[in-house]
Amino acid sequence: MILTSGAIKRYPMIFAFMLIIVLMGVKAYKDLPRESSPDVKIPFVSVAAPYAGTSPEDMENLVTRKLEQQLKGVKDLKEMKSMSAYGISVISLEFNSSVDISDALQSVRDRVELAKPDLPEDPRNDLVVQEVSVSDIFPVMQVNLSGEIDLLLLKELGEDLQEDLEQIPGVLAVDLMGGIENEVQVKVDPEKLVYYNLGLQDVQDAVALQNMTIPGGKLSLGMYDYQVRVPGEVDKPEEILDFVLNPGIDPPVFLRDVATVELGVVDRETISRVGGVDAVTLLIKKRSGENIIKMAENVRNVIEAESKDYPSEVIVAIVADQSVQIKNMVSELENNILSGLLLVVLVLLSFFGVRNAFFVATAIPFSMLITFVVLKAMGITLNMVVLFSLILALGMLVDNAIVIVENIFRHRGKGKSADEAADFGTSQVSNAVIASTLTTVCAFGPMILWPGIMGEFMKYLPITVIITLLSSLLVALVFNPVLCARFMPIPGVGKGRELIG
Repeated sequence: MILTSGAIKRYPMIFAFMLIIVLMGVKAYKDLPRESSPDVKIPFVSVAAPYAGTSPEDMENLVTRKLEQQLKGVKDLKEMKSMSAYGISVISLEFNSSVDISDALQSVRDRVELAKPDLPEDPRNDLVVQEVSVSDIFPVMQVNLSGEIDLLLLKELGEDLQEDLEQIPGVLAVDLMGGIENEVQVKVDPEKLVYYNLGLQDVQDAVALQNMTIPGGKLSLGMYDYQVRVPGEVDKPEEILDFVLNPGIDPPVFLRDVATVELGVVDRETISRVGGVDAVTLLIKKRSGENIIKMAENVRNVIEAESKDYPSEVIVAIVADQSVQIKNMVSELENNILSGLLLVVLVLLSFFGVRNAFFVATAIPFSMLITFVVLKAMGITLNMVVLFSLILALGMLVDNAIVIVENIFRHRGKGKSADEAADFGTSQVSNAVIASTLTTVCAFGPMILWPGIMGEFMKYLPITVIITLLSSLLVALVFNPVLCARFMPIPGVGKGRELIG
């Protein structure tokens, strides 16, 4: 075989290539992102249309039906569901698994833009079109800040930690729940508004327009240019009382004439408690395809560094940490692979002796390392399905090496030189070995085309098995003959196994 003959003649290059495979494979294995399950793109897109104060019946007739009429014509749409509730309409669209989710998302946005002229006008309305992703929904870690301290201070500590955690590579978003937040409350007396012939909108406009900093352009003085701005934002809540409600009209009516101002607390939308004590909770979400174990380690380092400056009453706890579960799962599957490897080597030692068992066993690590390099190049994570596939392929990847090494051993025992025995022995069975590997590859191949979300999930099994088998074929046709040509001695009389043929 030309490939084998060239490898035997240029064995220094093959040894160098084997070293490169070891280095690249080890690095790829360390860099492979760890996940509990494959990162499957779910072909779902949601459309949310908020209209505050609108009844469910009006939402159904005025918003939901108008959007459905446009969205039902989207290409590759499999199923559409809608929900109309008080003040909001949500439409969920499921697409065929083969669709490009980016194209589907853009098509939905285009359809929503076409439907907007038929929807009620509301300056506060902002339709939200987004892809539904598992990583966007379920957090991978949860950090609780609790203690017998002021909730406002606890919320500030949580916000500072939130900013630091969002800077970590691999973190998609950090949602904050619990705590309280101050707000300036303007309490208007309706009777006084009527007395001055004003409305609540006048109060809202006065607060919005007079509590702002206005850019004043550029001022040039000689060689220097200065940016001019007119500061108007208040520093104290009491300053709001000086706002004018009827500008340009004499006598002016100030906010103090119709309302009072005080510092209050924003109505709490989320409540977090730990052990019955109010707390602040940070929900950390991971970017798709990132290494959750490395990300979790960086999160712990940031929390440890930040918590040193916290008051002694603050208790920081990490719960619902998926990285621990994934780390244990990966460790268990790795142990299963190592256990299987040892059992395979013991079987080889029992039947082939130490030296030939070594030649055959080299197919296992080299095939695995090549597989890790290819998986990393394809952007596949190291997850439960991939590791299970490696266990499944563990026993199959030595088949090619067994056939080739045994045939080389037989010709070596007949007195042929090491190079000749390796070349001729491999060429004699190469077609059978290639055919045997391809038949197994063809058996797993159709599983890659398995349709639906389950097919997207399970396709990583045949992909990993096929890559491993093809890697073992490369090892058997190139690496094993070179190793046998360099290190296989002539079987000693009475010491070797019986040679047939």
